[in-house]
Amino acid sequence: MRGGGDAGPPALPDVLVVGGGPAGSASALLLARRGWTVHLLERSYFPRAKACGECLNPGAVSVLGRLGLLERVLALEPAVLEGWEIRSGSAAGRACFPRGAGTGLALPRAQLDQALLAAARSAGVAVEHGLTVRSVGPADSRGCRTALVRERDGREGTRRGRVLVGADGLRSVVARAAGGPRRPPELRKLSLTLRVRGRRAGGRLGLLVLDGGGTVGLAPVSAARDLWNLSVVVAAERWGRGVAADPLAFAIDAAERAALGWTEGPEVLAGPWASGPFDRPMRAVAATGIFLVGDAAGYYDPLTGQGIYRALRSAELAADAIDRALRVGRESGGSGGTPGRVLGAAARRYRVRHAAAFTTGRMVQRVVEEAISRDALREPLVERLGRRPEALARLFAVTGDAISAIRLLGPGMLGPLILPARRHHEGRAAHRAADD
Repeated sequence: MRGGGDAGPPALPDVLVVGGGPAGSASALLLARRGWTVHLLERSYFPRAKACGECLNPGAVSVLGRLGLLERVLALEPAVLEGWEIRSGSAAGRACFPRGAGTGLALPRAQLDQALLAAARSAGVAVEHGLTVRSVGPADSRGCRTALVRERDGREGTRRGRVLVGADGLRSVVARAAGGPRRPPELRKLSLTLRVRGRRAGGRLGLLVLDGGGTVGLAPVSAARDLWNLSVVVAAERWGRGVAADPLAFAIDAAERAALGWTEGPEVLAGPWASGPFDRPMRAVAATGIFLVGDAAGYYDPLTGQGIYRALRSAELAADAIDRALRVGRESGGSGGTPGRVLGAAARRYRVRHAAAFTTGRMVQRVVEEAISRDALREPLVERLGRRPEALARLFAVTGDAISAIRLLGPGMLGPLILPARRHHEGRAAHRAADD
């Protein structure tokens, strides 16, 4: 997608989207389909590698179906993920997603992102590559936002839109204009991702190996070839220097200690790609004229494909709110812009729906994180789940965004082991509140 395929800046689009990953492409696609002019800015040229677990959980697969994009993704021959295996010390458990929950998919992010952006282009989205957004100005008298950009030739320029969508990731520039992070990260993890080729017995299950040093994740990313995503996630404070000294050697050593069961290989083909930290709560996911989607709307250590699900689902929610606001503005005769009160109401509506969609899931993530990060809980939890595959399958379905988190409260679930972790987390939260 380099070069001549890029569009020049339209006069004044209805929507300006910053970021061409899954959240940005899906937002742009949905709004273009509804008849709005959409201009998307992307810093990189596609295809490009991305630090990511590269898994689409069953919830993400369902959203792709609703967007009419599933067949496009299936044409890329992704691997099918039927569930996960987890290991910690001598304890292990494995389970498929329960009946009716669907399955996951896994494929290289370079392929997924390029396919979704191509779909947005086909819907009429104007795309500019190679631009870096440096800051976002306040809304003008018509409610329009202006982004200050560095052009491809290095000069400064501007792009404007009646509504601005921030899909620019973990360190979002657009998010600063909506209030920025609520606090510094408390969960300071970093990840290294490798593309490897090899063979192992494991069927259609991903693998998570948990120990005191961190997590090693492995998932196939191709139905046709022996390609894998190998990700290593560790605490930055403990392991940051080792990672910085030689990231490739660090990742290979962690994978070897995890004993991943290769029967042939593995051969490292690309990487490592680094990312982190995985804790970035936002003050607000929307402000007047600004809507944040995907990681830009807030981030917490994702489990088994939740990141891409939240990118796609937040795009759906934002597109609904923006579409309604633009229609109200047009019907009220606001040809020069959408009234600030309308955009403010749309931002409030999106904040409510975003919280309803994701707050419970993030609570589950935090509880699980507390459990697996504590030596006294991690192995007993995995051992207990290994003896209760139906409970493990239910947990995978919840973290796979396929069923409601309320299903974790059923008989034989995780209460005796998760409750101490939750109390520990609540105690920390109360302590922070007292300090404030």
